[in-house]
Amino acid sequence: MTTAASMLAVMVPLYATFLGLGPQWLGVLIALPGIFPVLLALQAGRWVDRYGPARWLMFGMIGMMTAPAVLLIAPGVLTLGISRVLMGLTVLFVNLAAQSLVASLENGRSHQSNFAVYSTWLAGGRMVGPVLMGAVIDGAGFRASFLAVLMVLAVGAGMSYFLYRAVGTQPVEGSREVVGARKMMRATVRNVGFRVAVLASAGIFLALTVREAFLPVMLEQLGMSATVIGALVSLGSLTSVLIRPLMPLVTRLLKGTGRSLVVSMAAVALGIGLLSLVKSVFAFALLAVLVGFGTGIGFPLSIVAVASHVPLRQRGMALGLRLSTSHLVEISVPILSGLLVAATSYAVGFASAGLVLAVLTVLAFRLLPRFEVAELEALATATEVKAAETAAEESSSAVNRPRS
Repeated sequence: MTTAASMLAVMVPLYATFLGLGPQWLGVLIALPGIFPVLLALQAGRWVDRYGPARWLMFGMIGMMTAPAVLLIAPGVLTLGISRVLMGLTVLFVNLAAQSLVASLENGRSHQSNFAVYSTWLAGGRMVGPVLMGAVIDGAGFRASFLAVLMVLAVGAGMSYFLYRAVGTQPVEGSREVVGARKMMRATVRNVGFRVAVLASAGIFLALTVREAFLPVMLEQLGMSATVIGALVSLGSLTSVLIRPLMPLVTRLLKGTGRSLVVSMAAVALGIGLLSLVKSVFAFALLAVLVGFGTGIGFPLSIVAVASHVPLRQRGMALGLRLSTSHLVEISVPILSGLLVAATSYAVGFASAGLVLAVLTVLAFRLLPRFEVAELEALATATEVKAAETAAEESSSAVNRPRS
C-alpha cells in the first residue's frame, strides 16, 4: 500500500503540471483523498472492529486498485480527481485494519517493538515507490506509471487475501459497545496521551502534505529529472527504514515516548521549513534525511502513545479520531497552502508549514510533564493487572491439580 501511495505522491503533482494545472489546483488534488476519512473515520473504525480487520484490509487493498484503473481507462483531469477520492476512501480501511491487527498482537513484545517492525515495512514501501515511479515516468511516460501502480496494488491485494485466509474474520474484543459513545469520546479527547499523539501526527502530517504537494514541482522547476526527484523523496523513506528498527533504542536514549515525539516534530519542522533556503541536490538530500528521521520516529510513536495511554475499550475510537484529525489536515492544508503559494512562492509555503509545526511542537512540549506521569500510571496499572492474572492462573492450576 505504501509503495503505491508513495508512487502516486510523485506522479500526481507531475501529471497535474503536465495537464496544465496551477499550484491552487495541486492543493485541491492533494486534499481530495482526505474527504472520506474525515467523514467516515469513526464509523470505519467501528466496521473494522465489528467485522474483522483482516477482512477490511483485503477489501481496502482490492478497492485501492480502482484508483489507477480509472486513470488507465480515461486519463485526464476529471479522472485524476476521481482517482484521488477513491484512493482516500480505500486507504482509510487499509490503515485502520492494519493498525488494529498490529495493536492486538499478543506475541510477548511491547507496542513499541511491534509498531517499529510494522512502520519499518511501511517506510520500506515509501522508499521504493518514488524511485520506481521516477524511473517509469522518465522511461515510459505517465500511462505506464498508472499501470505500474495497478500492478503493485494487485500484488498487495493478493497478500491481503492470504492474510485474510490465515486470520479469518475475528472481531476486536470489546469494541462494539463503546465506539460512538459520547462519554467515551470525551474521555478519549481529555486523555493527555491522545492529545500529544494528535499534536504529533497531525502536525507532522501537515508539514508533509505541503512538502508532497509542492516539492516535486519546485525541484522540476530547478531543472531536476523525475528520477532525481524520486530519489530525493525516497531518501527520506530510506532514513525512516533505517531508524525504525532502532525506535526502542532511540526512545530510551531520549528518555521516553513523549520526549521522542517532541524531538521528531522539531526535526520535521526544520527539515521542511528550511526547504525555502536551499538550492543544491546535496542540501535537499540532507533535509530529506532530517525529515525521514522525524517521520520515522514520530508516526509510529504517535500510535504507541494512543495504545499505551488509552484503555483497550477506547482504543478503536482513539485511533479513528487520530486518523480523522490527520485527514482533516489533509483536506484543509493543501487548499490553503495552494492559495498561499499561488499568491507568493513555494519558499513561503514551506517556511509557513515549518513554522506551524514548530508552534505545535511547543504545545506538545508543554504537555510533557502530564504525559510522563500518565505513562508511569498506565505502566503500573498494566503491571498490576498482569500480576493479578498470573496469580489467578496459578490459583486455578493449584485447585485443579490432581492429588497424589
